[in-house]
Amino acid sequence: MAISDSYLRSNLGKPRDKIEEKSDRDGLWVRLSVKGAVTFFYRYRYYGKQEKMTLGSYPAVSLKVARDEVIKWAGVLAAGNNPKMRRDLDREKISNQLSFEAMFREWHSMVFAPKVSSVQIMRSFEIHVFPKIGKYPAEELTVHNWLPLLDKLSKHYSEITKRVISNAKQCYSWAKKRQIVSHNPLLELSGRDFGIQKGVGERVLDHQEIALFWDACNHSRLGTRNKTLLKLCLFYGCRIAELRLAKKGDFDLKLGVWTVPAENHKTGMKTKKALIRPIIPEIYPLLEAVINFSCGDYIFSSREIPLALGFHLTLPGSVSSYIYKTYKITVPHFSIHDLRRTARTNLSELTAPHIAEMMLGHKLPGVWAVYDKYSYLDEMKGAYSRWWERLQSITSNPEYVK
Repeated sequence: MAISDSYLRSNLGKPRDKIEEKSDRDGLWVRLSVKGAVTFFYRYRYYGKQEKMTLGSYPAVSLKVARDEVIKWAGVLAAGNNPKMRRDLDREKISNQLSFEAMFREWHSMVFAPKVSSVQIMRSFEIHVFPKIGKYPAEELTVHNWLPLLDKLSKHYSEITKRVISNAKQCYSWAKKRQIVSHNPLLELSGRDFGIQKGVGERVLDHQEIALFWDACNHSRLGTRNKTLLKLCLFYGCRIAELRLAKKGDFDLKLGVWTVPAENHKTGMKTKKALIRPIIPEIYPLLEAVINFSCGDYIFSSREIPLALGFHLTLPGSVSSYIYKTYKITVPHFSIHDLRRTARTNLSELTAPHIAEMMLGHKLPGVWAVYDKYSYLDEMKGAYSRWWERLQSITSNPEYVK
């Protein structure tokens, strides 16, 4: 005879001399303890062996829920699996689920840590992502959990929003391959979904702006270290990280060579090769001054660690402020990366395109890079000399700085 709710209620909490068990249907049973506890369990046979699986206690688990559970586990049994084992494996899977923060940190340390921008990426997630959703299981997060965070972030920080989407997407893809998660909730998202357009920088300093910039580097209140950093960024057209992470040992003033280790430049992550740039005699004084000024291994730091990530962001503003106060000229906003673009634009008039690209640390295109292993060091040296001559011609022109 099937069990009823009235039967369960009447026996709940009722003491008895011994444990009693009563069957319902489809393998569902109820156990009545000597103290009156009521527990559901599922009895079945797996490969001829009697098995029993506890489903829960009444009234926390109702009779209807218990019957539904039996139907579910009977389906598992019919598929050839042991219900009790399957439940235990599912529970273990849930208990072993990584939080999003734990998963991201594991991915970052294994895949992303060697990259130059790794600290910046991790800091973005520590500030904007982990406090919001980092503690939740990565497997359980859906696009609906991500959207409020990204909507709010995109209103203030478009570049950080794109960075978060891109790196979280890569992290989920890595985790899916390792079967840590079963889906990638950000797979279909991009910056465009938040009104963020992919922009290509257009800012190039003209000759008057270059002259004013150089004058500010010579006469403003900026420290010697920062003035030299700005001048070298414009002269070499290098990425800021290549100078921020540069050590004294990277500069061989006798041979006239600056070596940028593979881990310090963007393409080095793939090529595993250092960049080699010539040091022309005209910039020896700049390098010697900053190397002698530094007390640590890093030429732009007085300590044993490199300068903080993002330290340079305010420097262009300081330069523009000096120019306005001194000459009452408003220079439109520019970034350190715009100095790189300015150098590359001028180099187009001073050398062959492939030389200019190598000077900026770019790879030669296609099979050219596969078969051409020549360093082009002399050609780059000549181009840098011509670029220096142009800089001196621009910065000494009285029409630009009055």
